[in-house]
Amino acid sequence: MVRWASRAAVAMAVVQIGYGVLACAFRYPEITDRPFEALWALANAGMILNIAAWLSIRVATPRLALVGGGLAIVGHLGRVAVSLVLEARPDTSADGPIVGSILFIFVGLALLGVATLRARRLAGPSAWAPLFVLAGGLLVAPLYSTQKVTHFILLGLLWGATWLYMAVVGLRHVDDAARPRPAAAMVMAGLADGR
Repeated sequence: MVRWASRAAVAMAVVQIGYGVLACAFRYPEITDRPFEALWALANAGMILNIAAWLSIRVATPRLALVGGGLAIVGHLGRVAVSLVLEARPDTSADGPIVGSILFIFVGLALLGVATLRARRLAGPSAWAPLFVLAGGLLVAPLYSTQKVTHFILLGLLWGATWLYMAVVGLRHVDDAARPRPAAAMVMAGLADGR
C-alpha cells in the first residue's frame, strides 16, 4: 500500500509539473478557467497523497509529523474545496480561502520538515525534502500579487519539482526498506543451501 501511494505521489507531482507547462501556453487568467482549475484540484490531491506517503514511511518524529502533516493536508483539502466551488461558480471570489489554505499548508510543511530533520532517519538532502517543498512554495506564493503569469507557471514547474523530489525520496525509501540487507541476504542464502 505504501509503495502504491508513493508511486501515485510521483505521478501526481508530474501532473503538477504538467500544470506549469500548461500555464506557459494558457497564461493567466486563462489558466484559472474551468478545465485548469480541475487539474489544480487533482494536483492538490496528489500533494495530499505525497504527505500521507511521507507520514507512512516513518522518517519523521511521529507526533510533530502527524500535526504538521495533518495541518498541511487540511490546507490542501481546503484548496480542493475552493477548486470545486470555482468549477461550479467561476465568478466566486476565493482569495481569502486560498490564503487560509496556504497558511495551513506552509505551517504544516514547516512542522513536517522539522520532524523529519529531528528524526535523523534520512541523510543529506533527502532529509530536507519537506523543507524544500516549503521553500518552493514560499518563493512562488508572493508572486500572486505582482506577477500572476509567472506565479502560475512556477506553481507547476518549481513547486511541482519540489513535490516530485519529495515523492521520489519517499519512493526510494520504500524500495530500500523492501530490499534485503546484505547480512540478511547471506543468511538467507545459507539457509537455502541447507547450511
